[in-house]
Amino acid sequence: MNEQELYKVLGEKGLSSADIIDFDDEGCDILIEWGDWKHDHIYLNHIMQEQGYTLIGERVTKEDGSDCYSSVHSFYKLKV
Repeated sequence: MNEQELYKVLGEKGLSSADIIDFDDEGCDILIEWGDWKHDHIYLNHIMQEQGYTLIGERVTKEDGSDCYSSVHSFYKLKV
């Protein structure tokens, strides 16, 4: 899967607001800006797991105490 194919999958799953900020053969980093913890952040992790990626970290970049926040999710591509 390349970066454009991953953008297509995210868009088809309703996460067109997800921004791939780094992508290579080993994995990727995806930014979610002001997304809901359940409907955006956890959903992204689920979609990426379906695509063969493992979450290796999440770094919160903005928060205000509500259910929405911004963060960068880092994923590692599982080798088959």
